[in-house]
Amino acid sequence: MTSITKLKTAQSIQHFEPAVAFNLVLAFHRQLDLDALLGMFHSQVTALLQATGSHYRNSQAGIDRLIGTSGRHTASYNLTYQETHLGELILNFNRRVNEEVLNTAEDLIALVMPAIRNALTYRAALQGAPAPELHERSTQRAETRPERGDSLVLVQIDGMAEIRERDGDDRAQTLLTSVRDQLIAGLRDGDSVFQIDDATLAVLLPGTASTQAIDVARKLRVLIASLHLKDGKVPQQLTACMGIAGADRASSAEAVLDQAREALKLARKSGPNSLRSAVAEAG
Repeated sequence: MTSITKLKTAQSIQHFEPAVAFNLVLAFHRQLDLDALLGMFHSQVTALLQATGSHYRNSQAGIDRLIGTSGRHTASYNLTYQETHLGELILNFNRRVNEEVLNTAEDLIALVMPAIRNALTYRAALQGAPAPELHERSTQRAETRPERGDSLVLVQIDGMAEIRERDGDDRAQTLLTSVRDQLIAGLRDGDSVFQIDDATLAVLLPGTASTQAIDVARKLRVLIASLHLKDGKVPQQLTACMGIAGADRASSAEAVLDQAREALKLARKSGPNSLRSAVAEAG
C-alpha cells in the first residue's frame, strides 16, 4: 500500500481547462447535502482518475464515508480550507498511480474543498450544532441560491506584465498567490477563488446575481488594495481590472467564461482599476 499525504494550499488549477473547472465548481457548490456532494466527487474521481473508491473521514463531525471499494494503493489528503480542518480524503486505486494522476487529484480536491466546507456548515445547521467560523453571508446561501443564480468575476492585477518582466516569474506568481489568499480570506465560505492562467484569477460567487456581483467586485478592489498594508513584501498599493458575468444569462460554462473575458477586456481598455459587467457597466 502506498500512502501519500500532500496537498498544495495555494495552487493554481493546472489540469482542468477554465470552463471545465468552472463547471465542476458550480456543480459541487449546488450540493449542500454532504452525501450527495461526496457521491458527485466520487463519480469524478472514478471517471477521471480510475479510482476504485473514495473515503472521507472527519472525526470532529463524526463522519466516516466510504464510496466504492478499497484498493491496494491509496492517496491520502488532509483537507484545510481557510485555516479550518475539514477532515481527511482518501482515494483508493487498484494499481500504483503516476504523478500526473496525483496532480490531477490535487486540482480536483482544490475545487471541491469549498463545497465540502459548505456541506459541513449546512449539516451542522440541520443538526443544531455550532458551525465552524461562519462568515456573515453564509447562513443565507441555502435559501437564496436558486433565485439569485451564480456569477463569475475574472481578476487581473494591473501592471502584472511589468512586474513579471522586472522581478521574474517566481516573484509574479508569489504576488498572484498572495492576492488569491487575500480574496479567499475576505469572501464568503461559499465563494471560490482559483487561478486559471499566469495572470488571471477567477472568483466564483454562488447565489449572487450579476448586479450584486458588481458590489462584490468593488469589495475585491478594497481587499486587493489593502494587501500591501498586510504584506510587507508588496511595496505599493495594487489595483486590478475585473470582468463580470452571470451564469443565469448563459447556456454553458464556456459562455459564462467568454462573457467574463470580454468584460475583462473592456475593463482593461478603460484603464487601471476598472470594472465591467456583461450586463451592466460599472465605474
